[in-house]
Amino acid sequence: MCQSIPADKFTVPAMNESGGVTTMPVPGRRCPCCLERGDTVWVIPGKCCPVCGTPVN
Repeated sequence: MCQSIPADKFTVPAMNESGGVTTMPVPGRRCPCCLERGDTVWVIPGKCCPVCGTPVN
């Protein structure tokens, strides 16, 4: 099951000595077809949108 993620960053635990959390950019793009309808659906580049099936490059 795929979910729409309304952010372009995730919070992940840091793997260094300073501890805490770090935000890292996520390689994803919004589906242009869903975006025209007002929906935000994130897709991995080169894959198809799980909602409408549009290929996203």
